[in-house]
Amino acid sequence: MSRPLVFGAALLVLAAFALYSPPLAAADSTVVSSTVDNGYPKSLTFKLEAKSDSDITDVSLSYSLSGKGGGAIGKPKELTPGKAVSVQVNVDTNTGNAYVPVGTELTYHWEITTADGKTTTTPDAKYFYLPPDHQWEKVSNDFMTVYYYGNRKPLAESYLAAGTDTYDRIGKQLLNVTLKQLPVNVVLFAVESELEKAKPGNGGTFDAAVVTCGTKVSSAVVLVIPQSCGTNDRTDTLRHEFGHILNQAAGEGPLGKLPSWLDEGAAVYAQSEPGDDYIGPFQSAARGNRLLPFSSMGVASSDASTVNIFYGQAYSMVKYLIDTGGAPRFAQFFANIKKGTRFDQALKDTYGYDMATFEANFLKAVGSTPRTNPTAAPTQRPQSAAATATPTTKPRAAAQSDGGDDGNDNLVALGIIGAAVLFALLAVMLYLVSQLLARNRTDAAAGAPPKEPPDSDGPPL
Repeated sequence: MSRPLVFGAALLVLAAFALYSPPLAAADSTVVSSTVDNGYPKSLTFKLEAKSDSDITDVSLSYSLSGKGGGAIGKPKELTPGKAVSVQVNVDTNTGNAYVPVGTELTYHWEITTADGKTTTTPDAKYFYLPPDHQWEKVSNDFMTVYYYGNRKPLAESYLAAGTDTYDRIGKQLLNVTLKQLPVNVVLFAVESELEKAKPGNGGTFDAAVVTCGTKVSSAVVLVIPQSCGTNDRTDTLRHEFGHILNQAAGEGPLGKLPSWLDEGAAVYAQSEPGDDYIGPFQSAARGNRLLPFSSMGVASSDASTVNIFYGQAYSMVKYLIDTGGAPRFAQFFANIKKGTRFDQALKDTYGYDMATFEANFLKAVGSTPRTNPTAAPTQRPQSAAATATPTTKPRAAAQSDGGDDGNDNLVALGIIGAAVLFALLAVMLYLVSQLLARNRTDAAAGAPPKEPPDSDGPPL
């Protein structure tokens, strides 16, 4: 090629570069601040301040709960596009439509979209949800964490030890199950009103007739207070509710569901003792041939006159299966249900007899007269009425205090003092009225007008 042609080609390349202007690279958005406001018990508010060289046109919050599949996306109610924005996304935690248990860890990130088409995703962050009005501490092992506040570390350690014992005795030795969703978080409140506020759908109201000692609120969260609910061991509440978690892991799957007698009976079996409140009514009903038909045991009793019989009978049914068949067979019974086998068929596959035979053998074993019309096999799959773990409760008058940790003794003392003061004031008032009447009688005898009785809002006239 001649030198003039080379020079001309070079000029053309330079001209092309001069005419071509590459597009500016889309700039990432910058997070100025990202915070979470704890509006316990109703909501969490996630707040974001961000800026960018290009107008921010859309913001999303993506979050998930520990142990839950999938996730959710939240949008701010208001967003004015601009190079700097401040937005917030509200996540309901205890409403009729949503429930996030305390003791749950949330993983979240923000997605920020700008007018130039660029989307910036922030790194995952974590937020652990607990009531904000206490300084929470924790004790833990490789599968359980107990959260507490105040000077309750020894108490929290006793609950952790009870969880360890229950996992070994029930989870590993009896049900042959290993938990996959870990840790199990236990929130140890001081008083019942705190626990009630944390329960789903309550928002601070509770039944004045019973004490709620504890409840399982998810497959990895248990709420408890340091009170005994019918046994000599106050950690039995944790053992019972943790038992429900172990039952679920061993016997429930996409198709398999446990009947209530099996779920509740095994949870009572997980306690250090069943307690006289269950055994006494059961034994009395057994002697009087008043035990509940097995056909009614698929759902826990809501009748106050039979609820303790139900729990005592459910425990005794479970104990009968374990005592007569052994732990390996009982674990296989759960495993067969978990695979989706209907529980009556799983019973026959595992133990070799149907529900009617189970009922007749059980009644004979506990000293009751076998029924003329024994329980027939269900005509519908019992999985449609899945067992639901109920809170551990106790009639309020019979609940035992934890010895002062929760302040109940102080409340009782204040009540007694208040009543004494009220009676003293009443006695003084009666005395003043009697003195005034005496004076009126004296004045009347002397011809003076009677005086008015003393005003309750001021001193006597």
